[in-house]
Amino acid sequence: MQLFTRQLMTTGPEAEAGVWAAEMAAAVSAKMGTEVSLWAAGFGAPIGAFAFTIRVDGIADLMAKAAPLADDADYLAKLAKGADLVVGPPQDSLATPLHGDLGDPPPVGAMAVVTNAVIANGQYAEAVGWGIDVAQHVTTLTGMPVGLMMQEYGTFGQLTWVGIAADAAAVDASAAATNGDAEYIKKLSAAGNLFVPGSGHRSLVTRVA
Repeated sequence: MQLFTRQLMTTGPEAEAGVWAAEMAAAVSAKMGTEVSLWAAGFGAPIGAFAFTIRVDGIADLMAKAAPLADDADYLAKLAKGADLVVGPPQDSLATPLHGDLGDPPPVGAMAVVTNAVIANGQYAEAVGWGIDVAQHVTTLTGMPVGLMMQEYGTFGQLTWVGIAADAAAVDASAAATNGDAEYIKKLSAAGNLFVPGSGHRSLVTRVA
């Protein structure tokens, strides 16, 4: 199982963009027969950024699921409706879990802490091992499930940690627990030269549809 993500940036009235994105998610879910989750950016990403995610069994499965959309009048009409709201082309990504089970999509209202970093040359095995260890430690410490994924396309060697929280209070509790945990801080310090300097980035997104 892999996670397909389509990211896009919207402009104009935020409420209008949100309604359109939710309509798109519902329409695609119905046509594909697969649940499409819509996530809105909070911290660490531009306001107006959205991401659609679905679980697929590879590219062939994704193409088969998406095929009915090509000539679906309702989908094409909704796509055209959003032309004035979307800035630039959307960006697609496909990620493979290295640790943790994707499971079912989180419910609406759930929040995800998404952390990316790019593995340095020659550090692949060590970085993946370190990433899994940190994910396991945070899960044990906070109770918040944290998975680790490898991005299949785009920047080579990019790892993505995704921690799923029920709500904002759970995000705050997790941050407090990790920031105050000496073992967690020690593990971060041990990362050393495993990753490309400056490649780390963290964002917070909320499932809105």
